[in-house]
Amino acid sequence: MRFAPLIGVFTLSQAIPQAPPGTRSVATKRAGDLKVVLLADTNRDGKVDMTGDSDRVDKETWTAESGALFLANIADTNRRCSSQITGRCAADLGDIFRENFVAPPEPTIFGKSYKEWVKEVLKLKNSQDKKDQEEYEAQIKSPEYAAYARESVEWRWATGDGALIEMCHDASDNVVRNSALLAPLRTVPNPELSDAATGSITVSGEAAAFKVRIFHKKGGSWEYVGPDYAFSAGDIKAGLELGLDGRDVRRPNGWDGKALVKFTIRDGDSHATDSVALRVAPVLTHHHGQLAEQLFASNNGKAEQQQFVKDIEAVSNSAGMKSPVHTFDTKQCYFGKGTEGWTQDFFEPGYTSIPGPDGPVGLRIMIRSSQARRDAGRKLFQELRSGEVGVVQHLVNGFESGTVESMGNLETIPPYTHNGKAYPAGRTIIGSQTGKKPVMMAFLEAQEVQQPLQLDTSWLVVGHVDEFLQFLPAKSERKWVMVVDDPTAGLELLQKAQKAGHGAVKAVSRPSKPSDPAHRVCTPSDTIDQVLEKKDFVAFQDSSAQAIQKNIDLIKQDTGITDAEIIRLPALYYPGTGPYVHWRCEKKGSYWRRDLEARAEQSPPENAEMANILGELDAIPVSVDGATAPAQPQRRATSQVATLYPGTINGIVLSDSKVLSPNPWGPVIDGKDILAEATNAAYAKANFTVEYMDDWYTHHVSFGEVHCATNTLRETTGQWW
Repeated sequence: MRFAPLIGVFTLSQAIPQAPPGTRSVATKRAGDLKVVLLADTNRDGKVDMTGDSDRVDKETWTAESGALFLANIADTNRRCSSQITGRCAADLGDIFRENFVAPPEPTIFGKSYKEWVKEVLKLKNSQDKKDQEEYEAQIKSPEYAAYARESVEWRWATGDGALIEMCHDASDNVVRNSALLAPLRTVPNPELSDAATGSITVSGEAAAFKVRIFHKKGGSWEYVGPDYAFSAGDIKAGLELGLDGRDVRRPNGWDGKALVKFTIRDGDSHATDSVALRVAPVLTHHHGQLAEQLFASNNGKAEQQQFVKDIEAVSNSAGMKSPVHTFDTKQCYFGKGTEGWTQDFFEPGYTSIPGPDGPVGLRIMIRSSQARRDAGRKLFQELRSGEVGVVQHLVNGFESGTVESMGNLETIPPYTHNGKAYPAGRTIIGSQTGKKPVMMAFLEAQEVQQPLQLDTSWLVVGHVDEFLQFLPAKSERKWVMVVDDPTAGLELLQKAQKAGHGAVKAVSRPSKPSDPAHRVCTPSDTIDQVLEKKDFVAFQDSSAQAIQKNIDLIKQDTGITDAEIIRLPALYYPGTGPYVHWRCEKKGSYWRRDLEARAEQSPPENAEMANILGELDAIPVSVDGATAPAQPQRRATSQVATLYPGTINGIVLSDSKVLSPNPWGPVIDGKDILAEATNAAYAKANFTVEYMDDWYTHHVSFGEVHCATNTLRETTGQWW
């Protein structure tokens, strides 16, 4: 497969114009003796059939099963745009980002500019006249004021650097930089035309006309076909070689990626038109059946994190990855209480592809998390975007936040077919808290091919699906199995050890290390007996097991997977906040509470930007979504839990036979870590071996593990259409 990177998200399923049911049409348009035929790769075999009918049948109708495809060419050949991103954590954009940008008009309020209106309304506010005061109150509490507040916030976001950072790419102007990414269009030679004949190309629909680029190959070079471009009689007689790509990906509540291209010939008093339907290819996420090729980590400047990066590099080398580890420089990228170390959370690697003559042609796509204030997301545009990699973001208004918006909350079920519905590229899963959809879900739904399945993660402190489940490739009819955490099995491990007389054994076996941080160091002193005596410990294992089982049942219902294809991994859960203490420390009288704030976004309340916009006035009527935002982030419920020990399920699937997991540092009995041994035995059922690495102080103390701290590029193989 030839792959160059891209940024995008699109989908393909509904038809553009629909033919009557049961009909199949072969198109050739004729007006008198004038005929015209425009062709694309309608049957998706990677080439345009100029002599037969294979690409003529139903070519004006696009469906999920038939219809030509094209790419959103938003890569960055020669890093023309990426190289112009500088400053702290990629915060400063060069002038190139505004070269082709046309700002939407600033919203008005009561028919006036904001400055004009504020000047008038402040006079009312400061007036001693009762009627003026009443008018002031009426205006700031009016629906018009609330609507302006929302529109103004969104306008400021849409015209700011946060939105502009993705607007410079290979298709942001009218130059071809990589012709291999153009989808082919052809016209059948028409030698009977007169020398006065002319031709033109149009794209139906205002949105599609703006989003689609068409080029004419002439004399070895590609010329942009604009609205006024005219094809000569000589070119039309010989047959046109055209190429097409997109300026953007498919967007929710925006362009759906459809394009109906029309070719018109005029010769004297006669004219004829033919058309072909195409759609931009979807952006897809990787599944674990696609082998890992490169690992990512982040260097946030901390000594313990630098050791973590070295460990990941050693793993990459021993695993024989195709490319070395890419380490993001996040020393100036802030998130939570410090600098960014959660590489899984600020982006999700993906890809897009279409049929080509020698196999699929496509681009890698890095999908940024919907957390505008997560600085590290900008590093994707600066460090990764190139002629082979693109970046896309779905940031509705700049206020998206919360841990459920992190990409560790997005995983992909490998390909399957169930109840007549096929997912040849797999299916995304995403967790939600209290049933509210994460912002990214709309973006995933717009792709259609991997329709997301929503799970319940409201029982977890962080709330990510990667905390309790994982998919592994398998040599079976289904070709994959599911691994899930099993708190009941974890509890039984400790209870069995206690009954065997090992209750006084230390519950945590991790030794001190030179790279351990100088502050917040706690060497747990708890014994197995003391762990089992923790407040409500057994009850929390029961409730966690029930929550996991509900999600298992949902996946079973939607995929058809059976219990025999589910591997259960011993784990233990306990609340991370409130009166519940995870560990006693060896230092007398000290206790250890894990640091949630290091994982959670510490950002202004959602209405903070509105307060700046409307700062001259006292009232802030609504937040962007129409509801008043809380002044402070809500505290986590004390019933929400996290893994007590490093969660071994939260690792990296390195190959089709090996995983990298965090070292659980469980109790050592008869010279063996009983948690690690149980983990080894569970993975062995899927013919996998486990390699362990330490993440206790780098990530576990802040409610994350190895998977949360890394990311992975995988093979882009597989045919989704």
